[in-house]
Amino acid sequence: MKHVYLIFASILLLSACNSNQKKAENNLVSQTKVSDSTNIIPPKENDVEVKNWLDDFKNFREALHLKDLKKLKTYFDFPVSDDGTSIWSLCNLTAAEIQVRKNKFKNSDLFYEQDLEQYHTRIFNADFVKMLLKIKSDKLYATHFNETPEVTTADHIYKLIAEYNPTSKILSFNLAYANNETDEEGNRVSEGEYNVIYSFTVIDGKYLKFKRIDIAG
Repeated sequence: MKHVYLIFASILLLSACNSNQKKAENNLVSQTKVSDSTNIIPPKENDVEVKNWLDDFKNFREALHLKDLKKLKTYFDFPVSDDGTSIWSLCNLTAAEIQVRKNKFKNSDLFYEQDLEQYHTRIFNADFVKMLLKIKSDKLYATHFNETPEVTTADHIYKLIAEYNPTSKILSFNLAYANNETDEEGNRVSEGEYNVIYSFTVIDGKYLKFKRIDIAG
């Protein structure tokens, strides 16, 4: 009979050990899940879920407006090779800045991530950001075209023209400047007119990627 009690006691002890082991395993799994969840970075509050290129345009515009440099970098594939070097025309580097870049980079003609950090406000100036906020995004998406009203300053007149080409999959922003002076007959003087055109490739119908900058005029 003692043997029966001993066997029964052994079974209870083994069952208790297994139960404790399962609890420990469950706690470990639970802790692991909590730990893993802390590594998930939630989306930013200002980001719109990207379902089409209109959504990514809104995110790009918001990144410029909020000076969110980390987000802005996602619209570039570095290093950037701008065939027309117009991006450097906008940067308007001093001789000292040019020399620093030559010492830092093996190929200083390319545009690097560090360059965007340093010169993004020269590339996307206050006029561009101001006009970009005035683009009617829904009309742009529906008609593939929208332009802002003209803004007149003491020095010039400017507006922004946004256009999407569904064939080339290019979304362009044309920052058009005009002289606000007039001749003796009251006609606008054409000298000093120029355009800064920013081109972005639309990938998979959703995502914008910087392509190039052209300056005309």
